Amino acid sequence: SFVPDYGIGEDEATGSAALTLSARLGRALTVHQGVGSLITTRLLHDGFVEVGGRTEPVEVREVPV
Repeated sequence: SFVPDYGIGEDEATGSAALTLSARLGRALTVHQGVGSLITTRLLHDGFVEVGGRTEPVEVREVPV
């Protein structure tokens, strides 16, 4: 989730967008997004799309609770 009050305006990687685009295009995708995110998708035989990938920490923040 995003916490604009603490300077976290948006997530760097958008796996849901990659998943939707992959389904529309009907093919697997590899998306390099932001500073250190890699998103991969693949089509499954039952019509579903699988999404995965990796991220690298860009910075560490502590949010008081």
